[in-house]
Amino acid sequence: MKITEVISDTNIGGAGVLLASLAEGLKNEFEIEVIMPRGSLLYNKMPSGIKITELQIAKDRSFSGADFPLFYRYFLKTKPDIIHTHASLTARLAGKLATGAFCLSTRHCARPIGKAAGTSPIKSKAYNFCTDLTVSTADFATHNLIFEGVDENRIITIKNGSPDLKKCVTGATISVFESLGLSPDTKIIGSVARLEKVKGQDLILRAAPEILAHFPKAHFLFLGAGSMKCEYKKLAANLGIEKNVTFLGFVDNPENYQQIFTVNVNSSRGTETSCLAISECLSLGIPTVASDFGGNTEMIKDFKNGFIFSSDNPHVLSCIIIRLLRDTALYQKLSIGARESYLKFFSRDRMIDDYKKLFHRLDSERQAKRRYARSRSSVLQNTADDR
Repeated sequence: MKITEVISDTNIGGAGVLLASLAEGLKNEFEIEVIMPRGSLLYNKMPSGIKITELQIAKDRSFSGADFPLFYRYFLKTKPDIIHTHASLTARLAGKLATGAFCLSTRHCARPIGKAAGTSPIKSKAYNFCTDLTVSTADFATHNLIFEGVDENRIITIKNGSPDLKKCVTGATISVFESLGLSPDTKIIGSVARLEKVKGQDLILRAAPEILAHFPKAHFLFLGAGSMKCEYKKLAANLGIEKNVTFLGFVDNPENYQQIFTVNVNSSRGTETSCLAISECLSLGIPTVASDFGGNTEMIKDFKNGFIFSSDNPHVLSCIIIRLLRDTALYQKLSIGARESYLKFFSRDRMIDDYKKLFHRLDSERQAKRRYARSRSSVLQNTADDR
């Protein structure tokens, strides 16, 4: 069965990382092709043995009318059995009209209920017409989809999973501390996310002075690029904490730095479903303190593998982190719980297995339809011959 994956991202975000893992896990059982915009940073992240096609399509957009003819002609030529998109409504519309291929979409983000996009009747009809099945990556995302008019009978939940990072040897982690000019006993409060307002890193910065009052040598490490970098640097300076803050920007291998996190923080005000940065830290046994938005509450459970804090409340965030840094018994309990929850719910192997089951089911249904069509054609031909 030929599966064509389509993504419009030009940067390496959660959807792209998931797609790379998915392609790696499926390539031995299915014929996989990945379509992406020309010049996307995802090109070098794709695993070997995967056909990658770069098209001159609109970047970072789900719909572009100008791209429709290009996708339409391409799918007429390649005739995929399944078109699996990560956004890219244009590709699904073109594929459905060109070949009638089974069209699958994975929803990677969530919005506050009542503010979800795509609620107009036209958008709902277009989505339902060209999308045979939607993979929701969190229950909260499922609520979004239903609110937007997606048929709930055509939604399946498969939560994201990340590779098992496991701890590096002590020498390797010491070298990371040294590269940052920090002592190996430094308490690291880390965050891995785009530096955008919706990701809420300002909450971590505003919580920092209270944390530093109790742990003066603590350090705040931000991984990710974005439009708010300059503003966040100014905020750190205004708060008088700039010496305790490092903005690393985009890094190819964030796991090298996640290894040294004491606490992982997800401070998002929106978009989160099953966050890969959270599952990566859970695999390392690092407790997470996460905002109460979207899928975060499905991943993090109080006193199990971390804590949930009220969005936009830096004081509560600081109190939780201070408690974790003080209470070694509680920290150890949450660290064990983090690893256990990763293995049970958020591993890459579990996610790949769920997708394999889905694709094998779709392949069986496809073959059954073909057998039925051949059988019916044979019956009709025999009937015609008898006449």
